Amino acid sequence: MMKLMLAALIAVASLPVAAIPLEQALELCRAEQNALRRLTCYDAISAVTASTAVPSNTATSATATAAAPAPAPSVAVPAANTTAQKQPEADFGIEHRKVDEGAPDQIYLLVKEVRYSPRKELIVEFDNGQIWRQNGTEYYKIATGEQHYVKRGALNSFFLGNDSNNRTIRVRREQ
Repeated sequence: MMKLMLAALIAVASLPVAAIPLEQALELCRAEQNALRRLTCYDAISAVTASTAVPSNTATSATATAAAPAPAPSVAVPAANTTAQKQPEADFGIEHRKVDEGAPDQIYLLVKEVRYSPRKELIVEFDNGQIWRQNGTEYYKIATGEQHYVKRGALNSFFLGNDSNNRTIRVRREQ
């Protein structure tokens, strides 16, 4: 039985897909008990089908693009402009959820409101609507109307500080 399976595996790997139907080749691979041999069988089928399917797919896509009417340029232009008009400061602190290489390393903001959580963590709302919460309970002197910066640290961490002293605290963006 094992020799028969090995012979079938070699046959599947060596013959083009047109000689053996794809369903039959998949059944032969599925029947293999050894995981490594089963994987190589599937890889052989994949390689053979990829080499034969690429020319037919390119020809099909070329005829489909030639037959399809071109989209109106007015539809594509507004979508491109909305992403170009986005300010980099609007996503500062939450860009780790998105990939953006153009994000600034530090931004300066005016303090709109200062409050504390029940755990005595500092919560700062800035004039642009961003809300940052302190990680920890260290003392940090801050008042409404002052200009402070939020700068990027290592491993998606952020620090709140100002230029008049060299004290910073670790913060995370809430909103």
